[in-house]
Amino acid sequence: MKKNAELLLGALIADAACLGLHWIYDVTIIADIVKRQNGKVAFTPVDAKNFEKVKTFAHSARHNGMFTQIGEVLLLTIQSMNAKGGAFDVSAYQAAFSEHFGAGGPYHGFMDKPTKGALANIEAGQDPSGIDDNQTPALTRLPAVIVGHNGQPNLEDVIKAAMQVTNVNDTAAAYTAVFADVMTRVMNDEPLPGALEAAASSADEAIKADLLDALASPEQDPVVFAGLNGLMGRACYLPAAGPVMFHILKHCTTYRSAIETNILAGGDSAGRSILIGAIMARIHGVATETGIPLSWVLELENSTEVWNQCETLSKS
Repeated sequence: MKKNAELLLGALIADAACLGLHWIYDVTIIADIVKRQNGKVAFTPVDAKNFEKVKTFAHSARHNGMFTQIGEVLLLTIQSMNAKGGAFDVSAYQAAFSEHFGAGGPYHGFMDKPTKGALANIEAGQDPSGIDDNQTPALTRLPAVIVGHNGQPNLEDVIKAAMQVTNVNDTAAAYTAVFADVMTRVMNDEPLPGALEAAASSADEAIKADLLDALASPEQDPVVFAGLNGLMGRACYLPAAGPVMFHILKHCTTYRSAIETNILAGGDSAGRSILIGAIMARIHGVATETGIPLSWVLELENSTEVWNQCETLSKS
């Protein structure tokens, strides 16, 4: 059970670690910032000066140690499931989602297109409440849902229902299935290289080739690999993000290196971070030689309460 709590914590810390450099697509800008910070990559403080040459400064309402909106969604999922004894209840979650992200709610910050669409559809009573969108928010609830429902006969149905709160899209569904497969294999203690290969090989035909190509690419550096298709390779869309995530997971051997490499790869690093962080934390743990650095746990705002929420869901 502890390993599943670490999986959830790893996903959340990975997101928070991205906040200060999230959505900088020019990796030379990121590299310059890191150089000025004497090599520090994760938990870069939110600073408008770092975005002077960047089109969008999305997280001006956030500060170091907080989550991006993506991490907020995952934490809200964990909290909602804990309130339901570990089960993902669509109606209860939609109510919590609207209360948290809707007008007058406690969340202040950037909101992506799927969130805005879901809020409107929940208010209108549309079921499912998601929009036709194939971006990374489709995957955000996945770690919590798998921890809460792993091994249950309704797992696939719950995964689909959770995804469709924000995303109703065939490509999003295909990538959700692939990462659910990888995570389930890792939770069953399969070695990561084999888990990635098996999941890619059994993926939907529409995405299989891209994932297999990511694993077979002669390019060893994920930062370079992410840029092979220009800016689109670093974008929020799962056909771009999914292969980059596979490449990072193949080539990084520690939690720190995976999260830092993901940040250095630029673009929607937070969107990619949830699954990378969850998978690497499940394998490497917390405060081990290759696991989540204890200093990163301490950088997380309200880290004790966050850990308690993760632990509660892992025991349900």
